Amino acid sequence: MTTYLRSAVDKIRLRAAFYWLVLILLTAGAILEVAAAYVATIAAHASVTSLIAHELLWLVIGGLAFVVMAAVPLRVWLKLAPLILLGAAAMLLAVMLPGVGRSVGGADRWFQFGPIQVQPSEFAKLALVLFLARLVTSRRPTQLVGPVIVVTALMAGVIFLEPDMGTAMIVFSLGLGALYVGGVRGRALTVVTGGSVFIGIIGAFSSTYRRLRLLSFLHPWRYRASYSYQEVQALNSFASGHLLGTGLGTGLANWGYVPNAQTDFIFAVVGQDFGLLGSVVILLCIVALVIVMFQLSEHVTDPAERAVIFLIAVWLMVQTTLNIGAVIGLLPVTGVPLPLISAGGSSTVVTLAALGIVSGVLRRRKIA
Repeated sequence: MTTYLRSAVDKIRLRAAFYWLVLILLTAGAILEVAAAYVATIAAHASVTSLIAHELLWLVIGGLAFVVMAAVPLRVWLKLAPLILLGAAAMLLAVMLPGVGRSVGGADRWFQFGPIQVQPSEFAKLALVLFLARLVTSRRPTQLVGPVIVVTALMAGVIFLEPDMGTAMIVFSLGLGALYVGGVRGRALTVVTGGSVFIGIIGAFSSTYRRLRLLSFLHPWRYRASYSYQEVQALNSFASGHLLGTGLGTGLANWGYVPNAQTDFIFAVVGQDFGLLGSVVILLCIVALVIVMFQLSEHVTDPAERAVIFLIAVWLMVQTTLNIGAVIGLLPVTGVPLPLISAGGSSTVVTLAALGIVSGVLRRRKIA
C-alpha cells in the first residue's frame, strides 16, 4: 500500500512539474521578449506599442495552439500525420520558390503575411514527430531503419538547402530518436548514427562560408569583426553580467550590442540582465522540463503516446543544446531559437503546440 501511494504521488508530481515548468519558461520568455523588444524599438525610433503587440500576438496564437492540440485526441493527429507531413514538405519547397518565400540574409526560410513571418521548417519538426511516432508503432524494429532514414533524410535535406543547418540537425536527431524508441539497438543504431554524423560533417563543410562560420568558433577573437562578431558580443555580455546581472532591460545586449538578441541569442540577454545565477536558473528549468518529459514517456503505457513524448523531449534537448552551446561559444552558431524563451514566433507556436499534445496525453491517459 505504501509503495502504491508513493508511486501515485510521484506521478502527480511529474504532471505538476510539467505544467509548472512550461508556465515558468513561457512567462520568463515573454518578459525577456517584451523587455528586449521595448528597448530595441526605442533604439530604432519605432512604435513600441505595435512591436510589443506583435510579440504578444504570437503568445496568444501559441496558447490557442496548445489548447487545440491538447483538446484533440492524439489518435486523430496520428491518422492525419501523413497528410500533415506532406503539407509541411510542400511548404518547405514552396518557401524556396522565387517570389513566394521571403529571403533574409541569403536564407529562404519564411512566408510573409503582412507583419507576420511564418517559418515552415518549425512546423516540419512537429509534422515529423507525429509521422515518426505513427511509423514506429506500426512496424517492427527490423522494418524501421529504412523508412525512418528515407523520410528523415528527405526532410532534413530540403531544410538544409534553405539553408538552415540547425533545424536540419534537429530533424536528424528526431530520426535517431525514433529508431531508439522504436526498439532499434546495437549495430544498426550505431551505423545509422555514425552515418548521420559523417553526412552532417560533409554538409557542414560543403561551402566556404559555412565552413568558415563553423570553424570560427574555435578562434572567435581572430574573427571578431566578421564571422564571430555575434559570438564575441555575446561573450562580452556574459562577462559584464557577473553573478546577478545588470537588471532587466538595462544590459547593452538589449540595445543592439548583440545581433539577434531577441531571437537566437536571447540567452546572452539573460546572462547580462540576470547574470550567472539567472542563466543557470533558466538552463535548469529547461533541463528539468526535458527530464520530466523523458520520465513521462517511460510511464505512459500506449506506444504511440510514449514515442511522441520521447521525440518532443529529444527535440527540445537538442535545440537547447545547439542554442546555448552557440551563445556561450562551445558550439558553432547554427541559428536555432531557445525553446519558449526566444522571440521566434513560429518556434513559440509550434513548441507550444507540441507541448499541448503532451498535455492532452496526460489528461486522457493513466501513467503506469
